Amino acid sequence: MAAALEKPQVTGETTREERVARACEERQPLTREERVARAREAMRLYAVTDRAWTDDAAGRTLEAQVAAALAGGATCVQLREKHLDDAAFLEEAFRIRDLCRAAGVPFFVNDNVGIALAVGADGVHVGQDDMPVAEVRRLVGPNMLVGVSAHTVDEAMAAVAGGADCLGVGTMFPTATKDDAEAVSFEELTAICAAVDVGVVAIGGIKAENIPQFTGTGIDGVAVVSAIFAAPDVEAATRNLRREIDAIVGQPCRFAAAVFDFDGTLFDSMPLWFTCGDRFLESVGRTPKPNLWDTFRTMSLEEGALWVQAEYDLDLTQQEIIDGINGCVERGYFEEVLPKPGMVSFVQALRASGVRCVIATATDAYLIEAALARLGIRDLFEGIYTCGGLHTTKHEPLIFREAAASIGGTRETTVIFEDAIHAIRTAKADGFSVVGIADSFQDDPAEIREAVDTFLDTFEAPEAFWAFAKGADA
Repeated sequence: MAAALEKPQVTGETTREERVARACEERQPLTREERVARAREAMRLYAVTDRAWTDDAAGRTLEAQVAAALAGGATCVQLREKHLDDAAFLEEAFRIRDLCRAAGVPFFVNDNVGIALAVGADGVHVGQDDMPVAEVRRLVGPNMLVGVSAHTVDEAMAAVAGGADCLGVGTMFPTATKDDAEAVSFEELTAICAAVDVGVVAIGGIKAENIPQFTGTGIDGVAVVSAIFAAPDVEAATRNLRREIDAIVGQPCRFAAAVFDFDGTLFDSMPLWFTCGDRFLESVGRTPKPNLWDTFRTMSLEEGALWVQAEYDLDLTQQEIIDGINGCVERGYFEEVLPKPGMVSFVQALRASGVRCVIATATDAYLIEAALARLGIRDLFEGIYTCGGLHTTKHEPLIFREAAASIGGTRETTVIFEDAIHAIRTAKADGFSVVGIADSFQDDPAEIREAVDTFLDTFEAPEAFWAFAKGADA
């Protein structure tokens, strides 16, 4: 039950608890709409602490774990302590609160209004069997967020009527954290999200691999305990969870359209092009000379076929060699090439943020279609534009203009993703925002970083893009 915290008996200089309380009283009152908006923004990845996996001797203190979760992208932290006395709880709450404030992340206290008030927490969370939400709202005033656990539409609506700004709904999956928790169906969760106008997080047994099941439910985020704090690498686990939930609920983004290059940007397919000559020669019983691509890359396909014919004394026509090389490339797209790590989740996050996506590539469309269809991700992109189809190259801006316009984008509302310096320069010179993508086959990564608006080493760590997408004043 939520307990009132007994004031320390001191004289003279005020305590930090009193200073916090006074500062809270002096703040401008928040409206309900402001509280709900803050809660919704905070709910994306809600880390709920559990000291079951701490090991002070090994450096796995609760503070270290929370710091790692914040570094990994947690958007809210709830301190939950069921067995500490008030004095120890209070000291710990101050330490966790300070970590959250330094990271700019809201700090909630579970089930103890007195502690929440004493440390000036951003929020307090109570369960159905704890202090009534109306009484919590009366005690904490208008500036503290109030979260409430709910299992049914009726409980959710009653909590909102009593003053809740956000709801934790679950348990969604079996969990050892609360073995007596009441299970909630996905149908009930969806009905709750539709019935209330406050932030809703799903909780209970949530892991990175089951987050996609929440697509279409209407949640604002997920609350996670063991998948963060039981993980050997808390920061990496949190980053993985954040990537998955971003793909469901999106992020604030000033762009309406995204145009992606394919080879070296979306897919790790450049090795296929660098080795296509070697593959062909091996298929006809010849041993490729070292660094064949260094010679081959300066030629057109027709020129390369004639060079291979003469260099390797092949009893094949120019067209037969061209067809053979194209066949090696075709098999690669139909059978081998894979997306860059994190790409699918990143594009899903863009789409969840309202950004329409299209591909602009120098590769033939049927090859791109084959690679996407093989992996079941064709529907991530609304179209495929090719240099061949438009009779242009990426030294000219036509392909970027046409691709952007096809999904309603303008220069101001479209972002281009590219790995090649000549294409980056073309798009930038034409007024587009450009994100550079790292690829191991780039000759000039430093030059690319200098030319683009922002750069991603991997789609698995997209924070630089989202900061850029929010705008300079975000």
